[in-house]
Amino acid sequence: MKLAHTAPRVAFVIQLQTQGTATDVARIQHVVHLFRGHRIPCTWSVAGCCSLESIQHKGILQSTDNLALTFGHENSTAQSSSGLFRDTLRKRLAAMRACSGAEIHLVAGDPTTLRSHAAILAEQGIRAVLSSSEQQSLSSSHSPLPCGLWQMNFGAMIPRRSWLARFVAGNQSVLRQVTKLSALDQPLLVSIDASAVAHTSARSLQQLDKLLQSISLCASRQQVNVVTVGEIVVELSAGRVSRPQQSILRAA
Repeated sequence: MKLAHTAPRVAFVIQLQTQGTATDVARIQHVVHLFRGHRIPCTWSVAGCCSLESIQHKGILQSTDNLALTFGHENSTAQSSSGLFRDTLRKRLAAMRACSGAEIHLVAGDPTTLRSHAAILAEQGIRAVLSSSEQQSLSSSHSPLPCGLWQMNFGAMIPRRSWLARFVAGNQSVLRQVTKLSALDQPLLVSIDASAVAHTSARSLQQLDKLLQSISLCASRQQVNVVTVGEIVVELSAGRVSRPQQSILRAA
C-alpha cells in the first residue's frame, strides 16, 4: 500500500529502558530533552511504568507523543501461552494507562512471536507491532499482520556509527536518506536506543543533536514532515480495505 505525500516523512521511536539509578536516568533525560528542545514529536517504547515515570515526572512526555509497550526477551514465557499473554498484556496496559493517562495502541517486540497473539492484541486495542529486529528494512516501512494489525519496520537505528556518519554531514544527507523510502511513498522509521546513546561519548550526543537540528530545520522549511508512528498507523488502518468475498453461486 502506498501513501502519497508531498514531503518525505520521518518518525522517531525512542527505546527507553532505565537501570533505575539516578545517573542512568539523568543521562537518558539528556537524550530525550534533545527532542523536546528541537520540538520533535516521537514515540516512546517502554517496558513499564518505571521507565515511563522517568520522563513523565520531568514533564518531557507531551500529549502529541505516542506510547508503545515493549515486549522483550524477559517476557518470552508470557508470550508462549495465550492465556498468560492475555493476562500479562492487560495488566501492563492498565498500569501504563493509569500512569500516563493515555491510550496505548502500539507494542514493540518480535513480530514473529507476537503474530500468533494478533487476535489478543487487537482485542486490547493494539493496532501495530514495532519490529525489534536488528535487520534494517528499506524496502517497506510496514507490512500487514492478521486481525487488522500492522508490522512497522525501522529503516535506521541509532547508535550505529555507519548510520550516524551519513547523517551528520548536513541537511542534504538527511533528505537523501529519507527520500530513499519517500520515493516509494514510504516514511522512514528511526529507532533510537536512549540508554545506549546516553552512555556513549559526548561526541555521539553532539552528533545526535546535530541530526535533530537538521531534521527540525528541514521540517520548518517543509522539506520533511516529522510524524509519529501512531499517525502513520491510523492512516494505514483507514486505507486498509478488505476485499469482499465473492459468492461461488452464480446469479440465476
